[in-house]
Formats: sequence, C-alpha cells, structure tokens
Amino acid sequence: MRFMIGVDCDGPACVVGERGGLLNSSSDYAFACRQATREADAAARALFDAGAGRVVVWDNHGTGANLAFDRLDPRCEVVVGAGFPGRWPGLDGTFAGVLMVGYHAMEGTPGGVLAHSYSPHAYRWIRAGGREVGEMALDAAVAGEKGVPAVFVSSDDHGCAEAKAFLPWVETVATKRGVGFNAAFSLHPDRAVEAIYTAVGRAVGRLAEMQPLVLPVPVEIKIRFKRVTQALKAGLTRPGWRLAGLRTIRRRLATLAEWCG
Repeated sequence: MRFMIGVDCDGPACVVGERGGLLNSSSDYAFACRQATREADAAARALFDAGAGRVVVWDNHGTGANLAFDRLDPRCEVVVGAGFPGRWPGLDGTFAGVLMVGYHAMEGTPGGVLAHSYSPHAYRWIRAGGREVGEMALDAAVAGEKGVPAVFVSSDDHGCAEAKAFLPWVETVATKRGVGFNAAFSLHPDRAVEAIYTAVGRAVGRLAEMQPLVLPVPVEIKIRFKRVTQALKAGLTRPGWRLAGLRTIRRRLATLAEWCG
C-alpha cells in the first residue's frame, strides 16, 4: 500500500496565529511547523503500522519548506519546496489513498481558524462547476481524478465539517474548535497526535469504503479576488485565464491536473 500525506500548517492543534493576522507573520509560526511535523509523523507511523509499504509526505504550506523533516519517521519520503506543476507531486493511480493533515476551512467560513482558500491575501472564493470549494475539496478532486481517494483529514471542527460535506466517507480529527479567525479551544498537542494516529489506523481499515472524489471535466473554475487590481493582473498575466467581471477570473480546465492552486 502506498499513501501520500499533504501537510498544511494552519490546522494543527493550538495553532491560531495572532489577532487579525496570518500564520507566517505570527509568533505561533515556529510552533505550528513543529506541531504539523508531529501530526504528519503520527499519520505516517499509523500507515506504516497498518502495513503501508511507502508513505510520501508533501509539505504544501507556502514555500513548501516548513516541517522539521528530520523529525519525521525515517521511512518517509518527503516532497519539499515550491514550483511543482500541480498538486500532489508524483501521485499516480498506484497509491491507495491521500491524507490531508493540518488543513483549514475555506475563505469566509464563520469561526474557521485561519480560514482561507490557497491565497489568504488575494482570493475571496473559488468555485468549481458552480459550487464553492476550498483546498480540501480541490485537493481531493485532483487525487480523485487519478482514482485515488482522500481517506483522512485533520483540521479544526469547521474544516472537518467541510471535508465531510464533500467526502462523507472520510475519517477526520478535529484538532480544535474554532471560534474565530485567530481563536480556538484546542486539544492538547499530545492528544491531537494520539487522536490522529488512532483515526488513520481506522481509515486504513476502511479503505474498501473510501471513494475518489470526481468532478466532471471539463470544469470551469472561477476565482473571485478581494481587490480589483488583483483580478485585473491575474486575468492579464495568467495563461488560459480570462476576466469574468471586475474582481473575477475564469478558466475551463480539461483536466484537474492543470489546477495548481
């Protein structure tokens, strides 16, 4: 069995950033990276203990160089850095599942901790085929197009609810209960690690129930920006994208492999 773990740094236990601010500019950032590493490691250990022969950890927060890589189980392979042509670098149909650790709810989610959709500075919303989607749904759909199901998500409670709305079969762990962009009641970090280890083991035991998330293609993606100038620049400079209003751009994707986030 082969698995890939996508790891973000906004969703781990006790991670909230600072009042009104984003994670990377906060004093919580260093802790977030350590805790994201611990939670990814717990997921990886659970996979190996359940019989996985290969586990790939993909650091997908910002620059892709955030985790304490030497603290991961040494059996892991690591995808590190930015500039890959798409999501889930190296994923193919030989993988049994993908896991999303430390993810967050989509932009505008009431009470969602550090809620945003790929670009917290720029995007107001993203729609695929007319339905508003966040990072979890789009990442699951990119994997699903290859026939690979999303089997596990850890996030705050709002992110877990969002994941269940798109992936009813998925195992989840709510690391914290969000009450605002920078406010949460959290599990202790050690308890979150334990919960993730246990839930990932359950997910592997339920592989036969897991389904790839498939969005019909071609699919139209629309992105609404927060400022007019951002949309104008994107519409003029991003290959294949066209303006669909003062703040919105659109593109018709023949395959979700073209989606880069």
